[in-house]
Amino acid sequence: RAQEGFAHIFNQDYAPARALFLGLERAYPGHPAPPLYLASIRWLEEMMRRQDLTLGRFVSASYFAGKTDLAMPEGERAAFLGEISRSESRAAAILAEAPGDRDARYFTASAAGLRASFAVTIDHSLREAFRSGRKAYSLARDLIREDPAYHDAYLITGVYEYIAGSVPWYLKWMTTVIGMGGDRGRGLDQVRLAAERGTVVRNEAALIRMILEVREERYAQGLELARALHADFPRSFLLALNVAQIEQLAGMRDEAARTFLEIERRADERQPNYDRIPLREFRFSLATQLMHMEHHDLAAARFRRCLADPRTGPAEKARAHLSLGKIHIWLHRPEEAARELRTVLSLADAEGSHRQARALLKRLGRK
Repeated sequence: RAQEGFAHIFNQDYAPARALFLGLERAYPGHPAPPLYLASIRWLEEMMRRQDLTLGRFVSASYFAGKTDLAMPEGERAAFLGEISRSESRAAAILAEAPGDRDARYFTASAAGLRASFAVTIDHSLREAFRSGRKAYSLARDLIREDPAYHDAYLITGVYEYIAGSVPWYLKWMTTVIGMGGDRGRGLDQVRLAAERGTVVRNEAALIRMILEVREERYAQGLELARALHADFPRSFLLALNVAQIEQLAGMRDEAARTFLEIERRADERQPNYDRIPLREFRFSLATQLMHMEHHDLAAARFRRCLADPRTGPAEKARAHLSLGKIHIWLHRPEEAARELRTVLSLADAEGSHRQARALLKRLGRK
């Protein structure tokens, strides 16, 4: 039943996942796992609300040190902290009776790991992230030393080895003070082991391994993982986006364009979970990506659809007309380009759109 819940989570079906784990909590009221996974769902939903689950966020070198003005709704935050505390209390109760219980120790480590993930992604508090991360790492490391075949624990040690080994030089003092050194290569090896041999965390480890492979610019390995995960969880538009983004990073422009267009088609058809994509914003971003990948006619068609959408704001309209002007220049259509660029000048200036339009008109010999 837990595996069924994990499949719901990976397919972005959070409501049935929550219902399943609530049922498991009623059936197993002393087990630390159900409230831990309920807390995980609440964290993922907050990440979705912030549109913070895209691959580009996690492969950015500055992501872990970033700041945000966004605040999690107080009720949701309290519910998350209550669920994770419930998990920790249940694990502690088991350990009070059986101090060596490996599963209780594993869930204690996992709860600390989730606290660290929450700190770095929601609160952007590196100090709290490393404090909880150090606890998770120490518990999981001790568990592995005692039982090297407890493969799920390698995901915890691997992630924190990798992150501690990746922080920028100007933050190294923090890991030194906290006493947490790290090795990126060793961390990635441990994540790979969890992905290959883990029981509970196999898919989660595969997803994290995909992110880390992309961070290391090993796009072939990352793409193989992304495609396999999307095949297993086809309702997840995030996994589909991962495939397209990695194809684009790998220079596979035609493949990336096809994948992006397939995502657009599914969103247009309001397919389950794809209907949660903010289509107008996605289409504008898609048009920009297609333009950069030199699929000019496909990009132009989407900019025109954005312009035809009454919800498109004046700033987006200015950028769309400016982009259409550039596309017409690249396709040697000077009259069409001049028309689009003059339209830009008739609209309010948006992020220097007037300056750019005048420069392009001057290049065309137009006023």
